[in-house]
Amino acid sequence: MSRRNHNEFSRRLRREQTPEEKDLWKALRSRRFAGFKFRRQHEVAPYFLDFFCPLAKLAVELDGFGHGLPEQREHDAERDAFLAAKGIQMLRFWNHEWNKNREGSLMEIWAALTRRVPPDEIVKLDTASTRYVQPKESDIIRSSRGSR
Repeated sequence: MSRRNHNEFSRRLRREQTPEEKDLWKALRSRRFAGFKFRRQHEVAPYFLDFFCPLAKLAVELDGFGHGLPEQREHDAERDAFLAAKGIQMLRFWNHEWNKNREGSLMEIWAALTRRVPPDEIVKLDTASTRYVQPKESDIIRSSRGSR
């Protein structure tokens, strides 16, 4: 696939986001999430990541029903291994998890970011336009998520 086709493909993915992806993007875009920069449909050839934070090398994916099928699970495992070899951590949420527990999902993203970025780098982030405020512990619905 040529560079131009890659750009067109990522644009198409951005235009055709699921409702869950649109909602998560509202929380992550424009450094709104604690000052962290995220990209949408970021290419790490041959893959496109739903959301990617370059500073933390963290990818966030929202998965629908199709990702539970055996062949897709195998593909996702290969993709995760490829990304891990490049130092990129993959954080996956099911769409229904996001819909039922947005604050808990955002807390997991926050925890992953703070594990991967040194504190001295976090304090340098521009938080002027930040909209994410860490929720109170009592507001979090605990998930019994297992590894997928």
